[in-house]
Amino acid sequence: MNIPLQRMIDGIIATMRSDVIPHVADSYARGQAVGVIDLLNNIAPRVEWAQAPLARQIEEKRALLAGIAEVVPGALPDTADAQAATAEELLLAKGMLDAAIGDAIAAIWPRRHEPDFARAAALVQAHLHDEMAAEMKITRKPLFAEIASGGDGAKV
Repeated sequence: MNIPLQRMIDGIIATMRSDVIPHVADSYARGQAVGVIDLLNNIAPRVEWAQAPLARQIEEKRALLAGIAEVVPGALPDTADAQAATAEELLLAKGMLDAAIGDAIAAIWPRRHEPDFARAAALVQAHLHDEMAAEMKITRKPLFAEIASGGDGAKV
């Protein structure tokens, strides 16, 4: 799932200010946390999501919708094929395609036991599986042990 990068950075800053800094007793550590906020404030207007992975996801979603349209004609609304130039526009296009896929699922699901609709449902299932597998590939393992211990993960 991709949320707007600015929204995510704003959330990190708000959490640092409201939940982290007030609970840090050491003034040096508190200063470091404020430094992280300063860094985030200055980097936020200069970064955006990588466009290549978003463009690839959009193409996969368009291919899915085209595949569904071949199997079940008339099951889908027309989707605009606008070209996106920025990551923000790509995220908007991806969101619209996700909505179209949701509409397709709503149209397919009640008739999923019919052969054509079952094939369309299998296309959706394969797409969702592949999408989650790709997300899991780039998601790092959580640092639960370090979080629970309050440590920094450095080997001594």
